[in-house]
Amino acid sequence: MEIQKEVTLCDVSLTEGTISRDAAISIHELQQSSKITSQTPSQLQFKRIQSPSSINTYKQCPRKYYYQYMEKLPTKTSIHLVRGKLTHSVLEEFFKINASIITEDNYNYLLKILISDLFKKHWAASQQELDSLNLSTEDYLFYFNETQDMINDWLELFIEKLNKELQQYTLHEAFKLLTPITEIEYSSDILGVRGFVDAIFKHDEHVKIIDYKTSKKDQITEEYKLQLGIYALLYQQKHGITPKLVGIDFLRHGERFLEVDNALLKLAKKECELIHIRTKSDDIKEYPKKISSLCKWSTGQCNFYCTCVKSE
Repeated sequence: MEIQKEVTLCDVSLTEGTISRDAAISIHELQQSSKITSQTPSQLQFKRIQSPSSINTYKQCPRKYYYQYMEKLPTKTSIHLVRGKLTHSVLEEFFKINASIITEDNYNYLLKILISDLFKKHWAASQQELDSLNLSTEDYLFYFNETQDMINDWLELFIEKLNKELQQYTLHEAFKLLTPITEIEYSSDILGVRGFVDAIFKHDEHVKIIDYKTSKKDQITEEYKLQLGIYALLYQQKHGITPKLVGIDFLRHGERFLEVDNALLKLAKKECELIHIRTKSDDIKEYPKKISSLCKWSTGQCNFYCTCVKSE
């Protein structure tokens, strides 16, 4: 249940017997949140620095948050995590290539060769992690080919954008225009939150923030929306400039964007404040299990599923 649907800071009108335990707790949390915003940075003390991932983990399941961020229980890697990381590395290095070696005669061909070489390089660098997954030969080849296809699809869309810019810029100007600032860490002492932004584009004083995803679906979920909102808020606090757009580059499908408005920034700010209130306690009982399809599914289960079952 989203808190903003139940109460607001300025107008709380709830009749007896109509609110759940979560809503009742939310009233107290929002009151505490208003106290946080009135403090100066030097007055703020956070038990731990949060991130978009930790906040979304808590919202998914408080008990999962407890196991992962408080008890720091070990988690297993997966093919999706490994290839997500290596794909980020491929794209980051792609934008660092020496643009002087490409020309209008060879860029289409040469960029494909370059990104193919980068993919093979980073796949090989991830071999130890890949081996630890104990994939069958069939699965190994499937994920190798699927990841390579995904990166090639991304490049096709990039070349389309490059061709469009070539109508008014030289090749090197166009490539520079489409080159983002990559993998930047942002943090806020005021909010006690930090995060790594995959790509930041600046053009005509407009700022656009993008996060890369290798997921099959191309929908900006509530989880992604909050992540992007936090990135926009962190950028605004550091630079005094509000990004115009935030979005996801779904490598299989292309880019999807949200406009950055006050509602998105308020949502991000509220969730950043509430996570500190909700995670003050070290008592596991204050972190209830949220049973859902994310506990166990046909092809896998939560990293802490067995621990959760044993604790019942």
